[in-house]
Amino acid sequence: MKTAFKYIIPSLVIISFLILAITEKADFDSGDYLNFGLTLLTYFYVVFTWEMLERMKTESYLERRPYLVADFKSPKSNLHFELENIGKTPALNVKVKVSPDFELLKKEDSINTTIFKDKIDFFPPKKLIETYLSTTSSFFEKNPDKFTVQLDYEDSFKNKFSEKIILDLNHHKKQSYLIEKELKDVVKSIDELKKTIEKK
Repeated sequence: MKTAFKYIIPSLVIISFLILAITEKADFDSGDYLNFGLTLLTYFYVVFTWEMLERMKTESYLERRPYLVADFKSPKSNLHFELENIGKTPALNVKVKVSPDFELLKKEDSINTTIFKDKIDFFPPKKLIETYLSTTSSFFEKNPDKFTVQLDYEDSFKNKFSEKIILDLNHHKKQSYLIEKELKDVVKSIDELKKTIEKK
């Protein structure tokens, strides 16, 4: 609701009423004051109801709009890139760009020139695109630990969304180190056990 309609207009009305009452240019009785007060209360009630309806309309739309999220996941020390629509409506004309770009399993392929080379016309709710990249440790040998994902898409009403997600993968790097360390300890323990058995 515009500020002029919400604040300025009632303020001018109140000031005008007070000026007329103080200068005695208008003959107001108690009934007039009461009617004026009731009119103001009715006005502000209408304003409050209007704002509440607008807020409910906005919240309802936000609950139904598409929401695309991108992230890296590393189950069992294998790194994956995922794109998912967690909203309740489809996303249309989806464009994805990852910066900096990185290679996939084939060195001549990158995520921007293969999977997200063309726009995705229709991306329904709960749809998930999952791409295996490599082991977590191998990925960080030739790639940084911070990426920016630019997402551009539309909803069914042609409303456009442009969102930038900054992903910090430092925790994946640390997780990979811990997993590798545990594996090395297991291998070392097995070797020691094997030597012990051979001595007997």
